[in-house]
Amino acid sequence: MPQKTIFLSIYNGIRSKNFFHTDIYKTLVADKNVRLVIVVPSVKLDYYRKTFAEPNVVFEALDLKGEPWFGRLLAELGFNLLDTKTIRFKQELEYWRYKNYPRFLIKRAINRVLGPLPGIRELVRFLDRFVDTDQRVNALLDKYKPDLVLAPDIVFPLDRIFLRSAKRKGIRTVGLTRSWDNLTSKGVIQILPDKLILHTTRMKNQAVKLVGMSEKDIFVSGPPDYDKYFRPLKTSREEFLRSLGIPTDRKIILFAPFYDNYVGSAVIMMNAFTRAIKEGRLPKNAHIVSRYRPATPEIPGNLIESSDNLTITRPCSLYFEVKDKTLAPTKDWEFSASDVELLANSLAYSDVIINTYSTLAIDASPFDKPVIGVRFDADPSTPPEHSVLKIGDLHDHYRELEEIGGVRLVKNMDELIDAVNFYFEHPEADRGGRKLIRETQIEFTDGQNGKRAAEFILQELRVRS
Repeated sequence: MPQKTIFLSIYNGIRSKNFFHTDIYKTLVADKNVRLVIVVPSVKLDYYRKTFAEPNVVFEALDLKGEPWFGRLLAELGFNLLDTKTIRFKQELEYWRYKNYPRFLIKRAINRVLGPLPGIRELVRFLDRFVDTDQRVNALLDKYKPDLVLAPDIVFPLDRIFLRSAKRKGIRTVGLTRSWDNLTSKGVIQILPDKLILHTTRMKNQAVKLVGMSEKDIFVSGPPDYDKYFRPLKTSREEFLRSLGIPTDRKIILFAPFYDNYVGSAVIMMNAFTRAIKEGRLPKNAHIVSRYRPATPEIPGNLIESSDNLTITRPCSLYFEVKDKTLAPTKDWEFSASDVELLANSLAYSDVIINTYSTLAIDASPFDKPVIGVRFDADPSTPPEHSVLKIGDLHDHYRELEEIGGVRLVKNMDELIDAVNFYFEHPEADRGGRKLIRETQIEFTDGQNGKRAAEFILQELRVRS
């Protein structure tokens, strides 16, 4: 069979992790009848060529600045049209940050008045036909003449640029979503791919209802980046703890304290935990492993009280400068294989996991680890735009987890410490809720999600062969 070309773009570390570190990439690149042409930012070109050097992989550098003004206008309109609590919360979040009340009222009116109108999504997509395509993207498509264009994240503006050019040229398109919240939190999908790969049946139902995607054009694969959680780990618990300098008899609390980039509450909670261990409110062998979010400002060391029961880990080892906020808000990163392994080991070998609003609540479920959700601001001076208290039930995707019962919520530091002690004594508690999280948010637990997605892509690649 003549070699077929798949064309895609990878413009930041999250999309890179979900592609290169999953069996989607491994399966596609193993097929020598397939050529991958991957467009990346110029600052990462050498890194990608060195790290993912394969004879049937071609990297092209292209620094995009975003969509034309009309595309940005449609994206802004489409974002505010989606009728979900998450969108309305984000409108409020913007008001708290910038205090522009007239702008807030306009956006809320768009959501409440225009959002429910029949045909409004279709109007946005019709108007997108008048958005200019990017001539450099067009030139690359003409150069490589791909048989399929793959969009790793259909809600990402830069992926939309490639989708737009591919659709205009009549090239078959397949889209993916980055995460479990994308269909409820990113607005109306402006450009529909020919086929859409989703993680779960739950997301498929959202795609039909909220996106307007036809059920026959949706394939459910399971989340590819979760395959590693259902396979044997390379490192034992003892080896992992020793690598972090932690005694092997410790009970591990994996602590991800950040909701946003405000560190005040995180400092107070970390210091409160280490004091609770010293005072005997937590067991003497309890150990805090703090995991920062990628690109979150590190807490200055002088703010954290010294303790032999605290280890701070960093999720990524490699960072890149970002000159355009279209690509990433502050700085971009890349997960190495060891970074991916660090996350898996941190989850597998923890006894309790604490977070605010993050995917760790789902990540923990394959290992059946108890999860505690922080629902208070330890720092009373936390600005509203960074406040956990302001969120309430306003994230549609996270509210589902809380209703399932797989996350135990706490409203102050005393409740948090009590919950940790409870789970130390009763790790089996709330197991039914964690099982439901696996069934609804992961669905497939055979470790074959990436392979399933890749085989579907290959199937679509051959449709026009």
